[in-house]
Amino acid sequence: MENIYKIILEETLAGYWDCYLQEDKVILSAAFKAMFGYLDHELPDTTETWAKLILPEDMPRMDACLKAHYESHGKNPFNIDVRYKHKNGSIVWINTTGRVIEWDGGTPLRMVGCHIDITDKKTIEQTLEISEETFRNAFEYSPIGVVLVSMAGKFMKVNKSICEMLGYTAEELMTKTFQEITHPEDLEADLALLQKTLSGEIRTYNLEKRYIKKDGSFIWILLFVALVRDKTGEPLYFVSQIKDITERKKAESQLKESERRWIFASEGTGGGIWDFDLRNNTIFHSKQCLSMIGLEEHEFSNEPGQWTKRVHPDDRERYIADVRAYIEGKTDIYSNQHRVLCKDGTYKWILDRGKVIEYDENNKAARIIGTHIDITEQKQQEQHLRETLEVVSSQNNRLLNFAYIVSHNLRTHASNFKMIMDVLADPHTSEEEKTELSGHLAKVSEQLNETITNLNEVVSIQTNVDIQKSEIDLLSYFNRAVALLSNDISLWHIHIDNQMPPDCTLVYSPAYLESIILNLVSNAIKYRSATEHPEITFKYFNEHGRQGFTIADNGIGIDMEKNGNDLFGMYKTFNGNRDAKGMGLFITKNQVEALGGKIEVTSQLGKGTTFKVYLT
Repeated sequence: MENIYKIILEETLAGYWDCYLQEDKVILSAAFKAMFGYLDHELPDTTETWAKLILPEDMPRMDACLKAHYESHGKNPFNIDVRYKHKNGSIVWINTTGRVIEWDGGTPLRMVGCHIDITDKKTIEQTLEISEETFRNAFEYSPIGVVLVSMAGKFMKVNKSICEMLGYTAEELMTKTFQEITHPEDLEADLALLQKTLSGEIRTYNLEKRYIKKDGSFIWILLFVALVRDKTGEPLYFVSQIKDITERKKAESQLKESERRWIFASEGTGGGIWDFDLRNNTIFHSKQCLSMIGLEEHEFSNEPGQWTKRVHPDDRERYIADVRAYIEGKTDIYSNQHRVLCKDGTYKWILDRGKVIEYDENNKAARIIGTHIDITEQKQQEQHLRETLEVVSSQNNRLLNFAYIVSHNLRTHASNFKMIMDVLADPHTSEEEKTELSGHLAKVSEQLNETITNLNEVVSIQTNVDIQKSEIDLLSYFNRAVALLSNDISLWHIHIDNQMPPDCTLVYSPAYLESIILNLVSNAIKYRSATEHPEITFKYFNEHGRQGFTIADNGIGIDMEKNGNDLFGMYKTFNGNRDAKGMGLFITKNQVEALGGKIEVTSQLGKGTTFKVYLT
């Protein structure tokens, strides 16, 4: 039977021992020795061998356990966990059990037992102890609140931070439920998420809500909740982490109030607001911002790029570059002026400004708020000012040119007069020569008179600062011009297409308007087509508040590439017409510009010419 027990012990990897206590004789099994890395013959069967394997620190416990067993005559079991030294120097944990099987009265004679290697078990226990201690420390000393909550919502365990946060002691808090200390306005949302967690729809959830403190005030917290289940999947309890975000909420509230005031102030001055959230890649445009370009809120999405698509193609590249440079931190301020397409197809000039108000964890722009201000009227005034400066510069250049021409012509006439007078005063000049020179004198006098007349007309235009104006009807002036030129119109079978609207009035100089229309219409007749049926068309326009008219013909046209720069020059003629003096367009341009207008021309040889006159 004894051999059977030995076999069973060996098969279960347990080493057995048999000790004759009064003889210092011990039998150690091969399995016993193998536990410590030795072969059977490497360790002698002595109690000294056994004692040397045990760690000295554990020997007192071993001796105490044996003594108790002996003194109780076996009633106290011999069962102890002791550390042994392995052959390779490592430590082996052994569970040693045994009992005295032979006695001589009260003296133990023989004791048997077994050794079981429990190193893995001890390692696991120690790891668990460390983990539990780590958890306890993390739970208790966490800088944020940590609680365990029962399925009914009652606090099962709370840490120091949550107690300090709410002003309760741990004992007080564990008599309450989370429902009791949650702000009534926030409870429904919390319970809804809790139910989703219990049903398995979500595993965890987080929520910003308010807790009511012991003193009755409330704090804002960020709550993280996870559900712990057992091995079968049944819910056990909730683990919640709680962070106080009251200061952040106050800062957000103050920021929103500041933004609200800023928006109110901006929109009160007619500006619109935009808000670009780079984290979520969305952009908000205020109602005022959209009404600026004729859109309703439902007609414009919060997707970035909607506004960019409406920016004028000529302005878009610069607009995108300015926005990108500011976001990337390459510029300190963002400001851009661009044209944007309105719902009615027109463009408006927008002054666009923005400022970063939030940064992310990498100190990158996370949120930008900006304004849109309609500066269309300002831009039109700037354009009008530029045009006025151009007109003044052009007038100055023409006057210098005019002065040169007049000076040259007057010198020529004076030289001709002197030459004729010198010849007439010469006693050798015959009567026949004097008669011929008198004819030349009359011709030179006529030319001088014409030059002086032209000079007088141009000077009167340039120096007349008090040009008389009155409300006039455009259609009536075009009808009057047609009537005055009716003989030529009938003679050359010219078709007049007068599209001027009735009752179209404006304040202008009657004398200048009549002169301008007559000059342009007579030119259209003079340079009519020899191959096409002549046509002249009158039209009215009103562009951005600027009124005017166009006179278009299908005549011989002008080579603009060759003569465009000289078209309105004094004494400039281009088509070989013997009646042309080169003063009509010069005078017309001066009259138009004297009243703050401008004149433009488009022409193509063999196709005709269109003059566009801005009267205002």
